[in-house]
Amino acid sequence: MPAVREDKKRQKGFAVIYVALIGAFVLIPMAGLAIDFGVVYNVKARLQTACDAAAIGAGYLLHATTNLSNPTQYNTVINSAQQFFNANYGTSYMGASIASYSASATSSTSGKTITVDATATVPMLFMRVLGIANSTVAAESVSNVRYIAMMIVVDRSGSVSKELADTTIQTDLTGFVADSSSVVVDGVDTVGMVSFGATWYKDLAPTTHFQTGSPSIGTAITNLDFNPEGGPWTSGTNTAEGLFQAWTQLYVMNLPGAQNVIVLLTDGRPSAFTASFPMAHTCNGGNNIKGNLQAYVGLGSGYPWWPPPGANNPGNTLGLLQTTLVGMPNNPQDETSELAGPNAGCQYVSNGITSVANDLASSNFPSTVGPVDSNALNTAYTYGVGTGLPVTTGIAGTAGGNPYYVLADQSANDPQSVRYAAFNAAYNMATLIRKDTTLSPMMFVIGLNYTNENTEPLDPDYLAALANDPDYIAAGTDQGSNDVGIVAGGKVFQTGQTPGMYCDSTPATLATCFAKISSALLRLIQ
Repeated sequence: MPAVREDKKRQKGFAVIYVALIGAFVLIPMAGLAIDFGVVYNVKARLQTACDAAAIGAGYLLHATTNLSNPTQYNTVINSAQQFFNANYGTSYMGASIASYSASATSSTSGKTITVDATATVPMLFMRVLGIANSTVAAESVSNVRYIAMMIVVDRSGSVSKELADTTIQTDLTGFVADSSSVVVDGVDTVGMVSFGATWYKDLAPTTHFQTGSPSIGTAITNLDFNPEGGPWTSGTNTAEGLFQAWTQLYVMNLPGAQNVIVLLTDGRPSAFTASFPMAHTCNGGNNIKGNLQAYVGLGSGYPWWPPPGANNPGNTLGLLQTTLVGMPNNPQDETSELAGPNAGCQYVSNGITSVANDLASSNFPSTVGPVDSNALNTAYTYGVGTGLPVTTGIAGTAGGNPYYVLADQSANDPQSVRYAAFNAAYNMATLIRKDTTLSPMMFVIGLNYTNENTEPLDPDYLAALANDPDYIAAGTDQGSNDVGIVAGGKVFQTGQTPGMYCDSTPATLATCFAKISSALLRLIQ
């Protein structure tokens, strides 16, 4: 029995020695390795943060730089990156020292790029016993700053002047795009502007020298011809035409790698649309006439915003009007007196308010409408005469292809159907723009409400749907009247289409909406 106890003692002694050897040659080195790797990991993370800060922090300055070939401008950007890097790394971190640092900036047809690279030497603590005194970590950050290609679309319909909002629009729009502190940079970005009532007008052709060129965006804003309120008719709201002409100009810019943007500012619901109208033989010899048709807005007290339906309600539609505004800038006449031609033998020449349906081949407006003034989109998105937008149906693939509103008929004497057709044309146009995968234009829409409501109320759900705002929750503005499933508490966002942003505003808060757009653009271009 004693011999057995002696043998067990020898076994226990061996186990202690074995554990000691494992600890000395395996466990302790592994623990040391874990500590050294932890230090390396933290240093690399800090180094990456410093590179990211340098690339992103210098990004705005890079965007504002007009000429990287200029050594002064180039060095200003590079020095800014260095300052952001130093602020986020310092002279040393966890004993590691910077072994190398470099920053470079380049430009291309779509934007500018800044690249920041750095390496750091990390001293080892426990790995020295294995002959490893230092470890090197590296980090790189690349910031691509895209150019902005922006078209501004301004609603200059009669209600703007009626509510005395024209001066506010001009002041705040100037601050947004014509001021030197603007998010868009003269000589770098490209900006243009179109405006619309029932007609449309190219106020400023897109240019990179939009602030310093002649004419400038500031001059174009000053010269915006807001249709004066007066008489029974004022300018309508041809939203589809304004959007299309802006989209066309983005293709004229031809910057598919840039951040393509449409900024729409409107205070009303669509009331007009453009088309090539088939005429009766007694009007223009039966040949088509390119023009626009609009319905009267504001039929008097006791009516909701929408006009009463029925072809037996003549006197509340007007046409045919010219498609483009003439006499700009500062057109002295109401655009509703600018009739479309050639119009030999047409009754609407002498009595446009009540007789336009009599001049049409079937008294009906066509189921496929404009635009007709531009065929500049040499892409799959070319829309001209005979290949325009459906107004009785929706664009296929969007909410089942349903229109925004269902028309009772297509009578040119039915003000409700004319209004609903104008809604559908704009809705389908916006859908096509958002489905454009070549430019991927982003739409920012500002809806201008009035505290002293002398005009029909705004439809924020509709405008948010035009923008395709993913965050907007529908208020149910016209719940039950539309056919695209927009209900109170629901989303207006359509998947598979470029998302945008809607901002609800009053004249007093318009500058705030422009500031929100500026902030969004800064995030998008970097």
